[in-house]
Amino acid sequence: MQASLFLDVQQALAEGPVWHEDALWWVNIPEGRLYRHHPGDGTTRFHDVGSTLGVALPASGGWWWTARERDCAWLHEPTGKVIPIDAPIPNLPPAHRFNDGFCGPNGHPWVGSAALDDSRETASLYRADAAGALHIALPDITLSNGLGWSPDHAHFYYVDSLAHNLSIFDYDADSHQISNRRILREFPQDGSVPDGLKVDADGHVWLAIWGGSTVLHLDGQTGDTIGQVELPVTQVTSCTFGGADGRTLYITTARNGLDEEALETQPLAGSIFQVATTTRGLPPVPCSLRPPV
Repeated sequence: MQASLFLDVQQALAEGPVWHEDALWWVNIPEGRLYRHHPGDGTTRFHDVGSTLGVALPASGGWWWTARERDCAWLHEPTGKVIPIDAPIPNLPPAHRFNDGFCGPNGHPWVGSAALDDSRETASLYRADAAGALHIALPDITLSNGLGWSPDHAHFYYVDSLAHNLSIFDYDADSHQISNRRILREFPQDGSVPDGLKVDADGHVWLAIWGGSTVLHLDGQTGDTIGQVELPVTQVTSCTFGGADGRTLYITTARNGLDEEALETQPLAGSIFQVATTTRGLPPVPCSLRPPV
């Protein structure tokens, strides 16, 4: 499959796409902005959160739970109000920031951190409790990235990009614990790395490959490639399903770090692409934490 251009935005690091309220939302991490594009009227708007923005997850009443550079905050999208969450964050070293996340089956956010100082296995994957405090779900990570759950919530998929693999865990829906880690797919150390992912309604994984100009469609049980989406840009960051029938895959990309020569050959780097698929995505679980009143 070949992806086509959806929005020519050419952003430094577009990430974390979510289809919500008939619109596509995504973050530009270094800008610290949450973007919304409504295909119905063609409008695009954004809100700043006052810091780099690793992830934004929709909640109720127009509120979004966000993980900024080194803290979490509520964003009231209709007004732009930002309210920091006063909750402890264990084991977050100074040269780390939050990166990528998703809500678990119970609506509690999961978010990872990333080492910015080239230190290995010093980051963590966190999950939030009902009060919004973060707890370490998985330590010794270097660059936490894509995560998601199987349709029956029995399995959890996870990417540590610099480990060059996609892992699968058992997931306990009562305790919200992950266990029994297995490597579902190893990736070559050829300059490309696995990045963000989305699980579809058939239980398969769509995995963005940074540096690889592709989104791989992987069997959720074996990790084998069952399809592939090609893009005209190299730095593919993440994807999500949306559109009127839920079968369109929207793909975010980046231009951060590309030199002038690379940008000449891929002028649309950092834009958002789309491709029609024959499957549906799983709808995002809204954040169930109680937003400010």
